Amino acid sequence: MSDLSPEERRFYADSPTTVLYDIFADTATRLSGKYVALSDHASNPTERDRWWKKVLELKAARRVVDPRDRDALIAHTRRWQAEVQRLQDG
Repeated sequence: MSDLSPEERRFYADSPTTVLYDIFADTATRLSGKYVALSDHASNPTERDRWWKKVLELKAARRVVDPRDRDALIAHTRRWQAEVQRLQDG
C-alpha cells in the first residue's frame, strides 16, 4: 500500500480492526447501492443484468474477506471507495 498518503497510512495503522471492518462494510453497502440504482435505471435488460451481476459479485467478495485480516479489509475498502468515486464522477 505504498500509494497511501502519510495521513492514510497513519489512520490505517492506528485504527482498530473493528473500525476498519465497519468502514469496509459501509463502503460495500454504498457500492452495492450504486450498483442496484444503476440496475434499476438501466435502459435495457442486458445492462440491468450486468449491474445486478456486479451486486452479486460484490456480496460474494465481501463474504470471503476475513474480518480480522487488516490488509484485506484495507485493500477491498480502497478498491471499493475508488469504484464509488468513479461512479459518482462518471
